[in-house]
Amino acid sequence: MLASTVVFNACVKDPCKDIICRNNGICRDGRCKCATGFEGPNCSVKMYEKFIGTWDGSYRCNGLIPETMTLIVAPETEPNKISIYNIFSQTVAILAVVDIDKVTIPEQTLGNITYSGNGYIESKYITLYITQRDNITGNYNSCVYNGTKFTQP
Repeated sequence: MLASTVVFNACVKDPCKDIICRNNGICRDGRCKCATGFEGPNCSVKMYEKFIGTWDGSYRCNGLIPETMTLIVAPETEPNKISIYNIFSQTVAILAVVDIDKVTIPEQTLGNITYSGNGYIESKYITLYITQRDNITGNYNSCVYNGTKFTQP
């Protein structure tokens, strides 16, 4: 009687072996799953980066004539948070949260005005839908801002 033994060596390649995920990202099936606020193939890009800068455009409230406005968007300390300056000529920043190409303005009261809204960015264009309520007079505005990112020639 003859006995033989066959040995199989499974050669399963680890799809994450050569992938480095940054900023606490984790590799799953050969792709990085990024921590909140980061994106890109290796999680090396802060989500707010594409929002930061000067935006030239106009806003229109309650269907009235549009007004020209230049916004300034600055980073906050967290990689998914930004500050928006000048949308209503306010001297303080409206805080917002970004998620890839979307922006959310959680309800917040600055002085006597309460703001909230949302929007999105597409390439060098931004659209924001913002509500503004004066807590003293009760006046309510529903506004849309459309802007183009200012870039040096």
